[in-house]
Amino acid sequence: MAKARKKAITHLWTDGLDKAEVHEALEDATVDANGEDERHSGLLNAIQDELEFPFQVEVLGETVTVVDMDWPENDEFGLDLVVERNGQRHRVEARSANLLSPFPKGHLYLAAYLDWKSCLY
Repeated sequence: MAKARKKAITHLWTDGLDKAEVHEALEDATVDANGEDERHSGLLNAIQDELEFPFQVEVLGETVTVVDMDWPENDEFGLDLVVERNGQRHRVEARSANLLSPFPKGHLYLAAYLDWKSCLY
């Protein structure tokens, strides 16, 4: 019996991005990385350094403000975005958020992370 393939995760906001620019951001963030652990660390460090906060995303149909990012608590290769909603802060896995225009400075590194993460699963 053939093994079922997982459906690729798509992000509406990444659909219109230049794939060469996203690949360039991935290469920039992981240039010295050996193995997936170092690629993950390189990407998260680049996102932390380059992504400009705050910015707007849509999560479950609701617009929220991303005010920070955090390394994951329970996902070996994850990324949590810290969002504000009604004066409270929540952690949301980055794959659950769709960026809204205008995209923040450094968004290509977030797109590179999402592309890299989708290749892992």
